Amino acid sequence: MTAKKNTFHWRGWTTFVVTISFIVDTLSGIILYIAPPGRIANWTNWKIWGLTKEQWGAVHTIFGYVLLVIVVAHLYFNWRLFVSFLWNNAKKVLNLKWELALAIVVCLVIFFGSIWNITPFSTIMEIGEHFKQGWEQSEARAPLAHAELLTLNDFAESIKVPVEQITEILKSRGYTFADIHQTVGDIAKANNISPNKLYEGIKAGGVNPTFPKTVEGSGMGRKTLMVLCQEQGLSLEKVLSRLKEQGLEAKPDDRLKDLATQLGKKPTEMLNILREE
Repeated sequence: MTAKKNTFHWRGWTTFVVTISFIVDTLSGIILYIAPPGRIANWTNWKIWGLTKEQWGAVHTIFGYVLLVIVVAHLYFNWRLFVSFLWNNAKKVLNLKWELALAIVVCLVIFFGSIWNITPFSTIMEIGEHFKQGWEQSEARAPLAHAELLTLNDFAESIKVPVEQITEILKSRGYTFADIHQTVGDIAKANNISPNKLYEGIKAGGVNPTFPKTVEGSGMGRKTLMVLCQEQGLSLEKVLSRLKEQGLEAKPDDRLKDLATQLGKKPTEMLNILREE
């Protein structure tokens, strides 16, 4: 009697892939939820378990699509069983019409609650913002938004330092680069350091960078009054008093965009009010 040859079980395979994909997608989603904003993650070469925020984003997206495709494949391999289940339980489902109605209502509440940003759904988003603000206050920030994407020449112009002085500093510190048209991020990557460390090396070489206090796209709307006052060199007491004159009883941990919304203004306009411009 010959032993039965083992065959590959596609149904079992799809089940395993669905389970693994769900775990990976959930884990990567949690990591992205607490990750710092891209401008900080890219500038400091932020990583978790050896992966950057961009890599975790790619993992989350790809496994999301894998999960979708494998679920479809899982239904294909179990179609008869699935149809049979629906057919045999159709009567039970009809008898659960109130439960079905409640499930639809709950899902609609979650959907519109998320869109309208009401409690408790807004609280979940605020927790995520709290994590991001923590990175804002604890991690080094780029002098310009997405400065790592600028060429060395453009970066020098932005901080008002001669590019020749910067290149001399980089060479003296042993950093290699192709030319002044190579981006700050690429130079840092080629030297196995973060853009922030490269910038710290430039400053340590004796340069005195000058750059705008606020740059569009720097995520200032998410920053609290306390952080903004520290960055802009403003007195927190005077800012709170100024806002009180505008009819706002603001607190140090209030976010700029929330205060701007109350006055019907943009965050940039709100910042001008704080500066008395």
